Formats: sequence, C-alpha cells, structure tokens
Amino acid sequence: MKLDFRTGNGARVVVLGGGVASLREWLAEIDIGALKAREGAADALLMDFRAPGVTPAAKETNALVAALVGLCADRCPPLAILTNPGPQYGGARMLCALGELRGCRAAAFDDEAQAWEWLRGQVGARVRRAEMSV
Repeated sequence: MKLDFRTGNGARVVVLGGGVASLREWLAEIDIGALKAREGAADALLMDFRAPGVTPAAKETNALVAALVGLCADRCPPLAILTNPGPQYGGARMLCALGELRGCRAAAFDDEAQAWEWLRGQVGARVRRAEMSV
C-alpha cells in the first residue's frame, strides 16, 4: 500500500494508490484517506489508478464511492482520479459520476499536472466558502 501525504500551496492532499490493484486494497486506502479528511487533516484526495490492471468496473466503483462517502460523512473532500487514457479513464469517470450523485466533488484526469491544478482550485474554493459563512 502506498499512502503519500503532500502539502502544496497550503493544501493537504492524501494520495492513494500507486500499485494498488484489488478492491480490498483500495477500500483500505480509502479508509485511511477518509479518516484523514473526516479529522480535518486532509483537504483533498487524489486516487492514482495508473498502475497496470486497475480499471474499476461498476461493482468496484459503487463500493469505492459508498466507502468514501460513508466514511467521510459531511466532510467529503474533493477527489481527483488520475488514470491512463482509455478504459481506465472511463471507469474513473463512472466513479466520479456516482460520487457526484452522493455529494462528492470528483473529476478524472489523464494528466497529473491538470489533476493537481483542479485540486488546488477546489481547495481554494472550499476555503473561500468557509470564510464567507463566518
């Protein structure tokens, strides 16, 4: 399991994946990432699906979204999913759509720089909304 905690531009992002292939391993990673988000130790999550053989099907995406939303409760962080082009990207888009239906802001990318840029924008927007509500 690879779990990487990065700080960039003030955003705390938990990076999940990088060699994780089975649904059980992904659920364990989501458990850790969701706990960090729920405790306020993470502002966003990035799931790295680029490992060979990781193409989530409908069953897996439903399980991943249910775990993420269930564990994060009302603190569901923005989620960027990094994939290879092709079927992996399609599976990631399905995960994003299911997540969005359950209140999770999610987006799929096949370019790492774009994923990080989107996350920075999401975290910045979240901070601005919090400041406005005070």
